[in-house]
Amino acid sequence: MSFSFRPIAPSDRQLIEELVRAYYAFDGLTYDPSLHGPALDQLVKGDPAVKIWIVEADGTPAGYLILTIGFSMYYGGKDGFIDELFLKEQFRGSGGGAEIMHFADVQAKELGLAYLHLEVTETNTRARGIYERRGFAPTGHMLMSKRTAPD
Repeated sequence: MSFSFRPIAPSDRQLIEELVRAYYAFDGLTYDPSLHGPALDQLVKGDPAVKIWIVEADGTPAGYLILTIGFSMYYGGKDGFIDELFLKEQFRGSGGGAEIMHFADVQAKELGLAYLHLEVTETNTRARGIYERRGFAPTGHMLMSKRTAPD
């Protein structure tokens, strides 16, 4: 199976929503149209701090990758965060996860990112194994979040 990556286009709005909903269902997350819908609208319009690609397997939409760009003094400058990475179930186990991670590494280097970060649930041992084989390791830091926009 051959995987390819293409930047999201405005015409992909429905497709990306379907993929995000599939990912959230897989990971036990709640998709909230009032929260996630506007975020998807922003993604398809383009944002210089966010890169998103549709992953295709032999021309069929198979998943997606969202990479956000930030800055960290601690990590030495521009860094990236793999916000979401998803591959539909029927495409797992065929090397797609490793190909997506390789693609993310290449993009990080092309963007001049000093570090690349991601988060993974502790119970997702399959994904953790892929990430660890690609050089990711726990940092000893804990991710904490706070909503700043009004509800």
